[in-house]
Amino acid sequence: MARVLYDLCKKDGTVMVYSITGLEVVETIGCKLLDVYNSACYGHLIKHTYSAEMIDRPLSWQKDIVLLTEYNQVRKEFLLKHRRTQGS
Repeated sequence: MARVLYDLCKKDGTVMVYSITGLEVVETIGCKLLDVYNSACYGHLIKHTYSAEMIDRPLSWQKDIVLLTEYNQVRKEFLLKHRRTQGS
Protein backbone atom coordinates (compact mmCIF):
# COMPACT_ATOMS: atom_id res chain seq x y z
CA MET A 1 0.00 0.00 0.00
CA ALA A 2 1.34 3.43 -0.92
CA ARG A 3 1.67 5.83 1.97
CA VAL A 4 1.20 9.55 2.23
CA LEU A 5 4.27 11.53 3.28
CA TYR A 6 4.20 14.58 5.53
CA ASP A 7 6.52 17.35 6.65
CA LEU A 8 6.26 17.87 10.42
CA CYS A 9 6.42 21.60 11.12
CA LYS A 10 6.47 23.84 14.17
CA LYS A 11 3.81 26.48 14.70
CA ASP A 12 6.02 29.15 13.09
CA GLY A 13 6.35 27.07 9.89
CA THR A 14 9.87 25.73 10.30
CA VAL A 15 10.14 22.10 9.27
CA MET A 16 11.26 19.75 12.03
CA VAL A 17 11.25 16.50 10.04
CA TYR A 18 10.96 16.06 6.27
CA SER A 19 9.12 13.28 4.44
CA ILE A 20 7.76 11.02 7.16
CA THR A 21 4.65 8.86 7.30
CA GLY A 22 1.69 9.57 9.55
CA LEU A 23 2.73 6.81 11.95
CA GLU A 24 6.20 8.31 12.21
CA VAL A 25 4.64 11.68 13.09
CA VAL A 26 2.66 9.92 15.84
CA GLU A 27 5.83 8.29 17.20
CA THR A 28 7.84 11.52 16.98
CA ILE A 29 5.51 13.83 18.91
CA GLY A 30 3.23 11.38 20.71
CA CYS A 31 -0.14 12.32 19.23
CA LYS A 32 -3.01 10.43 17.62
CA LEU A 33 -3.08 9.54 13.93
CA LEU A 34 -6.38 11.41 13.65
CA ASP A 35 -4.58 14.56 14.81
CA VAL A 36 -2.13 14.17 11.91
CA TYR A 37 -4.97 13.79 9.39
CA ASN A 38 -6.86 16.79 10.80
CA SER A 39 -3.73 18.92 10.66
CA ALA A 40 -2.97 17.98 7.06
CA CYS A 41 -6.54 18.32 5.80
CA TYR A 42 -7.96 21.18 7.84
CA GLY A 43 -4.91 23.05 9.13
CA HIS A 44 -5.46 22.20 12.79
CA LEU A 45 -2.49 22.42 15.11
CA ILE A 46 -1.34 19.27 16.88
CA LYS A 47 -0.85 19.88 20.62
CA HIS A 48 -1.09 23.64 19.89
CA THR A 49 2.49 23.47 18.58
CA TYR A 50 2.89 21.31 15.45
CA SER A 51 1.35 20.95 12.04
CA ALA A 52 1.57 18.22 9.43
CA GLU A 53 1.73 19.20 5.76
CA MET A 54 0.95 16.57 3.16
CA ILE A 55 3.80 16.65 0.65
CA ASP A 56 3.26 13.43 -1.30
CA ARG A 57 0.33 11.18 -1.90
CA PRO A 58 -0.46 8.16 -4.06
CA LEU A 59 -1.93 8.98 -7.46
CA SER A 60 -5.32 7.68 -8.51
CA TRP A 61 -6.33 6.92 -12.11
CA GLN A 62 -9.77 8.34 -11.36
CA LYS A 63 -8.82 11.53 -9.51
CA ASP A 64 -5.60 12.34 -11.37
CA ILE A 65 -6.42 11.18 -14.89
CA VAL A 66 -5.45 14.49 -16.54
CA LEU A 67 -2.03 14.55 -14.87
CA LEU A 68 -1.34 10.87 -15.58
CA THR A 69 -2.47 11.15 -19.21
CA GLU A 70 -0.19 14.13 -19.77
CA TYR A 71 2.69 12.31 -18.09
CA ASN A 72 2.14 9.26 -20.30
CA GLN A 73 2.13 11.39 -23.47
CA VAL A 74 5.37 13.18 -22.50
CA ARG A 75 6.94 9.84 -21.55
CA LYS A 76 6.12 8.36 -24.98
CA GLU A 77 7.52 11.41 -26.80
CA PHE A 78 10.68 11.25 -24.72
CA LEU A 79 11.18 7.56 -25.51
CA LEU A 80 10.62 8.11 -29.24
CA LYS A 81 13.09 11.01 -29.34
CA HIS A 82 15.80 9.12 -27.50
CA ARG A 83 15.40 5.96 -29.56
CA ARG A 84 16.16 8.01 -32.69
CA THR A 85 19.20 9.76 -31.20
CA GLN A 86 20.58 6.61 -29.62
CA GLY A 87 20.90 4.81 -32.96
CA SER A 88 22.63 7.77 -34.68
